[in-house]
Amino acid sequence: MYTLKSIATRGTALGAAFAMVAAAVVPTASVFADALNPLTERSLMLSSSAPGYMDTDGSGNSYANPNAIGENYAPAGSGPNGKKTGETFTFTVSSDAPPDTKGFSLQYCTTAAGYCRSPGDNTGDADPNDDGSTADSTRETNAVAHENERSDFDFVDGGTDFTLGTGAGQFQVLLNGVPTTATDWVFTKANLEDVEYTGESGTLTGANNYITITSATGETINGGDEVQIIFKPSEDTYITNPGSGSFFVKINTYNSDSSLIGSHNDATPGDDSDHTVIDGGVTVANVMTESIHITTKVLETMAFSVGTQNRDTVDLGSGQVHGTCDPIQQINNNRLNLGNPDAEYSLETGKAWDVYSYWRLSSNSSGGATVYYSGNTLANTVGDEIADMPSEVVSTPGTEQFGLGFVDAGLDTLDSGAATFAAGYQTPDSAPFITLGGAQAQSGPEYPAGQTAQTDYDEAFGTLFDDSGPTVQPGTAKFKFLKSSLTVPEAIAQQDTEVISCATAKMRYVGNIGADTPAGVYTTKINYLAAPQY
Repeated sequence: MYTLKSIATRGTALGAAFAMVAAAVVPTASVFADALNPLTERSLMLSSSAPGYMDTDGSGNSYANPNAIGENYAPAGSGPNGKKTGETFTFTVSSDAPPDTKGFSLQYCTTAAGYCRSPGDNTGDADPNDDGSTADSTRETNAVAHENERSDFDFVDGGTDFTLGTGAGQFQVLLNGVPTTATDWVFTKANLEDVEYTGESGTLTGANNYITITSATGETINGGDEVQIIFKPSEDTYITNPGSGSFFVKINTYNSDSSLIGSHNDATPGDDSDHTVIDGGVTVANVMTESIHITTKVLETMAFSVGTQNRDTVDLGSGQVHGTCDPIQQINNNRLNLGNPDAEYSLETGKAWDVYSYWRLSSNSSGGATVYYSGNTLANTVGDEIADMPSEVVSTPGTEQFGLGFVDAGLDTLDSGAATFAAGYQTPDSAPFITLGGAQAQSGPEYPAGQTAQTDYDEAFGTLFDDSGPTVQPGTAKFKFLKSSLTVPEAIAQQDTEVISCATAKMRYVGNIGADTPAGVYTTKINYLAAPQY
């Protein structure tokens, strides 16, 4: 961080800065300041220095008017929200106990000394005839945010004032960084402005500008001890900043939990309660500032690759590794030969044959994406076709079938036979998609929790039927394929809640024939389509 010295300018500007700091430590009232020990190392940190009429995020959304999905990025206690703020006072005491400290007061004023007017720039006067009553107030309120770009400082509650505690809408009193032993601190608020005030506009706000924190038990606080008073706002209980300008907070500590107002009010000469003050007569200052608005864009991106070889399974050797989301490789123009390799990749009535391909998807669309397939079933050049699989069923040799389904890409190993992937490479999700149609898809290691394949295509990871050997091997893998997808693409996987960083799917295809399936060369082309949702 820069120090003040490193950014201060010389000459007049430096002199002005020094004068401002000096003014901040002038005693609140010369009448009794000489009898007080000052509070040192004082600071006031605001959760927001934005004007009190500001409560919106960069898109103009607020708690009262959220965006289309009910969110806003300016909650109570956040930097952009000057309407609902929190505050932290930190100071070091001078006097040693006894007596124990039983009270603190915080009075918010527009000046560091003299008669007090609460900060704010709404128009009108809370006490136009200076009779001490606000019954005839002409003060304008700022009920609608941004309505007049003015606001008055105030402690506001939705039915319950700040209470002692650590959560939202509560306050804490800390001694040397830990809660005090006294646990009966009570918060009170009041309006304490001087009707004799004649500075600036000469009008009073009538707002709650005087706060006391009191304890009947009290706390032993010695010279050099640090005290913190923290106000944590909620959406219902909060502090509203003034609309513009600087303000000062006069701080005192007391050895009594009563008679705190008179000892702090310059407008009550002759008050006899000054003896309750231990340390004080000093102020901390702060000032309102406008937020900086930054706007930029993130353009839509998508990467979708389809191929027959997952490069994650290729051993590059010499310690080389793959990227975490490299595209799927296209080998032999993405041609797959389905069938018995010892019989020119032909299908058989007594055994099912399978082949595999991959697709990999990344998309920064906040609504995720849907993946579809489109294509015809296996067919020859004279119009003969192997039947598709309109519903998810077990592969059954001897019956014409052509289908597909998901298996776990994460179970693949390197071509070298190693059981793990290349060093330094993290396996991407194998099928990070949610169920289509609302049904619960099969769970298990091949589908991460809450992220599954479409229900009708999620059981292709089992075994295939085989009766070509001495014993019959029953099949458990299930497949499905719709030839209607040729003109109406079929959705097979969907993620509609978040962006997709890298989704890798492994597709398994099966082909079976009957004894009466016409001879010929059968082919098909399956196209995968990805459609992001913004």
